[in-house]
Amino acid sequence: MAAIEELAVEVDRAEIIAGVEQAAGLAASQSSGRALSARLDTGKGRLVCYARKRVATEVRDPETQVAVAAAPEGSSPGELVEMPVPFGTAARSAARAARAVLEARLRAARMLARAERYRDRVGKLETAIVARREGQDLIVNLGPVEGRLPAEEQSRHEVFNPEDTIRVAVHSIEPHDPPVILSRIAPAVLAGLIERETPEVRRGVVRVRAVARHPGLRAKVAVSSAAPDVDPVAACLGPGGSRIRAVSRELRGERVDVVLWNERVEKFARNALRPAEVLDIRRVDGESGDGGSRRLRQSGGLLVTVSETELPRTLGKRGQNVRLASELVGVPIEVVAEGASPRGDDRRERRGPRTGPSPGRGPRDSRSPRRGPRDGASPWRGPDKRRRGGPPRHDGPRRPRSRPARSNRSGQVRKPAPEARGR
Repeated sequence: MAAIEELAVEVDRAEIIAGVEQAAGLAASQSSGRALSARLDTGKGRLVCYARKRVATEVRDPETQVAVAAAPEGSSPGELVEMPVPFGTAARSAARAARAVLEARLRAARMLARAERYRDRVGKLETAIVARREGQDLIVNLGPVEGRLPAEEQSRHEVFNPEDTIRVAVHSIEPHDPPVILSRIAPAVLAGLIERETPEVRRGVVRVRAVARHPGLRAKVAVSSAAPDVDPVAACLGPGGSRIRAVSRELRGERVDVVLWNERVEKFARNALRPAEVLDIRRVDGESGDGGSRRLRQSGGLLVTVSETELPRTLGKRGQNVRLASELVGVPIEVVAEGASPRGDDRRERRGPRTGPSPGRGPRDSRSPRRGPRDGASPWRGPDKRRRGGPPRHDGPRRPRSRPARSNRSGQVRKPAPEARGR
């Protein structure tokens, strides 16, 4: 008990007792050859071994059965009960295995106790050094403990090597080894980098309101200011854009747009869609809303109207700009060009259900994934140049193909000599 109290300074006392009971039960089971469990009597400071036995009126196997009279009070025949058995002396191999189990459990308990200090740091930025790679995961050194950067929390545009210094966000604390789970793609990483580079954010004058990211490609950050004389966007960009360039460099070239946050969703969405110029933006509410797709009306999204020349800039590459703006604002956004009618219903509902094969296509051949042969046409040949079904092309023997005339290096066709011709 003195050793347990000494270890309880850095590890939870209940965890130590559970480890001792597990190790003692393992040693007793290996020595006796049957499943046993151990419990620590903290009052007397000794271990008691138990075996699970079935209550029987007639005992035929004393190792697995116990009489009704010897069973605990209130036990009925056929019930499983725990009966104390002599602990005995554990063999050397059993004691060695029990010691290994106890040491592993205490090591994990110490690591989890050190990791508890990071529970209050969930969502915060930490600096780590890459230690090694385990499969697709990265094991990093946080100082007192190690952390794991899983493959699903890494950007596919980033490659790290051992001894690299990276900045990660604490994602969660789990009872594993290592217990601290980290992330490089969480919005908290971008928010923490902006806070690190911007003194106004650290002082609380400027506040990061929302973050939307496509890791490694592009991101949008909405900021606001508590002081009327401080421009939050300019503060995050820095002199000549130096601060936001440092953030982008840390994220391996991810482009970051800083926009002004607004309480009104329409104004906020207009700022989020920059650098595109918006002509009109309005909220579409309910099924009776005018314009917009059915999904937009059901979700109460925003219908944005832009000029024909601004449409590509508003959408962005593969629709990236409008998707990030929608994630940042928190409502769906649909963009239409000026003068174009918005999509009222789904295309399938406007055109009606499609019946029969599409025009211009023949029936499909079940022998191959391509279209079947037309009447009178030769069957389709696969990559191996063999005919697939159908009658053979020639009924008789093949005719030998004529050999082409030989040519010299200059590409001219050789002709037989005159004397050869005379022969």
